[in-house]
Order: sequence, then C-alpha cells, then structure tokens
Amino acid sequence: MISTGMNSVDDMLGGGIPQGGRVLYSMEPGVNGQLFMVSSLCRALAQNLSCLVILPGTTVEAYRHDLLTMKTGFIDLSSDKIVFIDAIDRERIQKSSPGPDSAQLEWKARIAKVCGERKIDVIFAYFDLLSEEFGIECGLDILEQGDDVLKPTLILEHLNLEGEPLISRFIHDFSFDVVISIKSSFKPLPHFDYFTLVHTPGSPQPVRSVPFVTAEGRIIPYIPRIVVTGPAQSGKSTFVTSASIEGMPVDRVGLDGDLTTESMDLGMLQSKGFDITIYGTPGQPRFDLLIPGMLKHTMGVILMVDATKPQLLPQAKEMIGLLAEHSVPMVIAANKNDLPGTMEEKDIRAALGIKADIPIFFISATRKDDVRHVVESLVNSITQIPY
Repeated sequence: MISTGMNSVDDMLGGGIPQGGRVLYSMEPGVNGQLFMVSSLCRALAQNLSCLVILPGTTVEAYRHDLLTMKTGFIDLSSDKIVFIDAIDRERIQKSSPGPDSAQLEWKARIAKVCGERKIDVIFAYFDLLSEEFGIECGLDILEQGDDVLKPTLILEHLNLEGEPLISRFIHDFSFDVVISIKSSFKPLPHFDYFTLVHTPGSPQPVRSVPFVTAEGRIIPYIPRIVVTGPAQSGKSTFVTSASIEGMPVDRVGLDGDLTTESMDLGMLQSKGFDITIYGTPGQPRFDLLIPGMLKHTMGVILMVDATKPQLLPQAKEMIGLLAEHSVPMVIAANKNDLPGTMEEKDIRAALGIKADIPIFFISATRKDDVRHVVESLVNSITQIPY
C-alpha cells in the first residue's frame, strides 16, 4: 500500500492506495486543494519510492517555489528518486510534432522511457493540460505504462469543471480505484473546504465528506464546531473537560450549591485524525434562547441528559425540538451511569420521543474513554453527511 500522506484518509482506505492503482484528486474551481497531491508525493518519497512528476503547465523551478510557499518542508527535488517532465518538455514535444497524434505518441514514448530507466513506482500527473490537448481517454492512455504486474501507481490532480458526471466517468469508464473530490461549501454552514471520499477499492463504502484546513504544509481534517447541550447539571462542563486537550470551563456556584455554567465551555480536541472545537452550552433555562444561534454553525450535537433524573427529560425533549430544525447529526449521552437509579434506554427514548437511529450512550462524563467513544461516534456520523 502507498500512503496518501494523510493518516485519516489512509484509515478510510484501509491502509492507503493499492499498488498499481489509479487515484484521482478532483478539485472544484477555487478550492484550496493543492496540498493533497503534494502530501502524497512527499509520503511516497519518504517511503523511498521512485516518482515521476508530470508538470505540463509549469517548470520545475516554479514548482519548487510553489512547494516553498505551501511550507511543505524540505523536498529534495534533485534526489535520484524523483524525475520531472515539465512545461519545457511539453514545449519541445509541441515543436517537434506535426500534429496531435504524433505529439501523443511522443508523450507516451518519453514517459515509457523514464519509467523503464528509472523503474518508476508512482506517476504523479497534473492532468489539466493533457486532458485539454488530447481528451481524457487519450490523456490517460499517454500515462498508462507497464503491464498489470509492473505498472506504476497513477495519481492525478484534475480541475473538475463538469461536476458529478465527470467523476462518474473516471470511476466507471476509466476504472479509477480511488476518487477524492475536493470542494467548498457555503450552505447551510459557513464557508469551508472539504474533501469527499467518493470511491474506494473493494466493497462499496459510504460516501465520506470531511472538512479540512491547511496548516504548516499539512492537510488537517477539521470539525469547526461540535455543541454539547442539555439541561442544567447534566454534566456538559465535565464532558467538555474530559474530551479536551485544552479547555476553558466557566462555572459558578448555583443557588443549590452545585456548580452551574454561566457562559460557554470551550475545548479543543483531536479524534480519529480530526482537529475539533467543542462548545458546551449554559444549562440554565434562561439561556435557552441563545442555543439556536449556537446551533446555526454547528456540524454535530451531543445532547447530555442525567440518567438518574427523569424529571429533567422534558427540558431535554424541548431542546431536541430545537435541534431538529438544524438537521445535523446528534447523539445522546446518558450521563452518571456509574450512579444508582439509572434509567433504562427504552424509558429515555420514550421520554425524549427519539427514534432508534439516534444512538444513546450510557456514560460517566468523568471517564475519558466513555467521552472519547461518544465523540468518535458523532465524528463518524458527521463524515457521512454529503455537504
């Protein structure tokens, strides 16, 4: 297997890209997705694989400058493990070829020569100009090298101006093993970039859509907001604290002597390869009017209930009504499962009026493993929502 350079994607693919397979990074116009191809190239070189990089639209020096701009870290472009065919080579092919048919043959011959002499393991091709000049089918034929046993893995970056029909062609007409679509979203959430694992090898997998940010030359899967809400004293602050690697709970002592949150809890955490920002809402009823505004930009909700206090479930049910308007993934965390008098799942479902497709987890918010399991379940649900 060949790593994509992104651990979360490798996990979704069952370890990485199959050797000899075909991979497409399909980019929507305007999206910041150049690091996907570069990340895969960096990891391939780190795996000591021989790489051919085809740059029809730019020179090696310009490409080097782009890599420095992306802050990808040091890549030795003079290494004997990497060879380029760039815009200068393309210009030479155009000048020496009387027509497109002879240019196609020259391209194929040059790539075959490099693959044979350098024993290329992976071909990285920036495909836009090749597909414009020769069409997708002939462009792919240029890149096809070797037999079924020895052929290099092919990884393409391509600007998609045609949407889903073009992706379908790559999957069904051209037999690509892995297709990752990189897009931007504006509704119903604020603008963010995300990638969708559209097609994977082997058995059919659910479509996975994953928001991401770029930082320090890396693709970082990112969930900008998960909200933890529920009635007062259900354990929201404790949950956020247990989940977080960094947290900022804001509590005071209430009239009954218990701690109560008067402002939002805020935490940062990492789960399943994601960076996540998690917010806990104030639990007092007078703050309920603030919750719809908080939910406006959330990508998932954890509803906390105290599993030992059935009298608080009507307030939780009212909150579910607010959540239903936003159509985001939700899980129920039935807290204080370590205390006596815990309600049964069927009674909680009946009191909340929720269907079987909303999971209920019986937890203690003080146990990090319990909290982590709830967050991971919600992350799985979030990544199966096509934006």
